[in-house]
Amino acid sequence: MRKTPQFFLFGMGDRPKLIYKNGALYSYPNYETIRLWEVNKEEILPSEYTVKLETSDGIVRIREDSEGVWLNESSACVCFGRSKLNLPTFEGHPLRETLRILHHEILINIINGVPVPNYFVYPKAWYRDGAMMAMVLKETDNLHLIRDWALGLSELYDRNNKGNEESDNLGQLLYLLGILDLKNHPLVELAVKEAERRLEEGVLTGSTDYAPHPVYQTKWLKLGLETMGFDSSYLRIPDVKDHYSSIFWMDGHTMLPSDDSYNVKYPYLWWAKKHTMRQAVDPFLLEPSYPISSETGASEADYEKLRPLFPEYADARHSAPHTWHAAEMFLYIIDLYGKGAM
Repeated sequence: MRKTPQFFLFGMGDRPKLIYKNGALYSYPNYETIRLWEVNKEEILPSEYTVKLETSDGIVRIREDSEGVWLNESSACVCFGRSKLNLPTFEGHPLRETLRILHHEILINIINGVPVPNYFVYPKAWYRDGAMMAMVLKETDNLHLIRDWALGLSELYDRNNKGNEESDNLGQLLYLLGILDLKNHPLVELAVKEAERRLEEGVLTGSTDYAPHPVYQTKWLKLGLETMGFDSSYLRIPDVKDHYSSIFWMDGHTMLPSDDSYNVKYPYLWWAKKHTMRQAVDPFLLEPSYPISSETGASEADYEKLRPLFPEYADARHSAPHTWHAAEMFLYIIDLYGKGAM
């Protein structure tokens, strides 16, 4: 059985962030208490973006929909944030609730228009995670939420891994600008020239996560160029061993798994491999829960930021939800099981 949710996050997209936990509603980032209730019964409904409370004063509902975040209390209704979102119902889909939650876990981690892996522990966007998020936002007609962020980009690399200039960023940046139809963005020409500088016999050189991954990096560049509508025929996918190639499913290539054990710390890698191989997974892993996605022990995450409300997460160096994980699961499901009513 899945664990009963212990908290719920409100404020998808660019709305103000709110946190419900243990009978209290908090604001972010100051963790100020907005409301505090004596709760007789608590019901968290993650796929309905709703928390229902039975208190001595009556029924309280906190819910989020396409129009805003609403608090119904004592016959009064307060809206804490409005911005237009498209929230598909996925009606008729066998994994409707799971898709609804995964979509929430993507949208909740757009903060001030910036797509981040987890807004508690990551202050900056990562191009790789941002590109995976954009794939989901494209499917759900929500790309407008990150357009201003992309327009304001001024660097070819996100430099999030100890300041390193990681080659896969070039393809991810081109993909982001291409999918947002920002072909006149000043970084487009610079990214193409930088990629050409790093090419050796049609293969993109450099490092990703502190090691060379020429297959993975070149595939990202190919996808980025093609999304922009540019020629990519001069690229060559090298015939070399690259274990990161098994997490790039976007070109439809299949392969045998390099490691089929579930990665508890970085589950997005496992889901990407399953997508690459188009393999079925244990149905238990597809059941709705909250949060579904997570990451543990990441070198660049500041887990102390969680301590005010989530000391158990801070101690475990664990963050949830996590957008790369949520995106990989979401895209795996709609590719292998269909989209349902969007």
